[in-house]
Amino acid sequence: MKTFKEIRGADTEDLTESRLLRRGIATAYGLRARNEGKKVERDLSSAKNALRPRPNDTTEEQVKRLQEGLIQMCDANIALRHQLGAITAIVVSGQLFNERTNAQLEKIFRKL
Repeated sequence: MKTFKEIRGADTEDLTESRLLRRGIATAYGLRARNEGKKVERDLSSAKNALRPRPNDTTEEQVKRLQEGLIQMCDANIALRHQLGAITAIVVSGQLFNERTNAQLEKIFRKL
């Protein structure tokens, strides 16, 4: 049979584990969101440079630069979507772990 201290200690370990797991997930997805945000900035900056008018360009060169700029803008939109996915993952995982932690806290308070 477990003593009161053993039961109480096991639940607090679960809570600590949940907190560490929640922090780890938030950190991992936070880094991913930041990196995707930086990629969005790079792609849009490249697109902006490609789309700048140059007076000595021929029509073919202008069309080619326009194409490159549009492709880079599409890449930026894809990276933005990945960034939003990472942020959503942080929020969802936080909510799921928070529910688990609340249930564990209620269990502890019932035992007290």
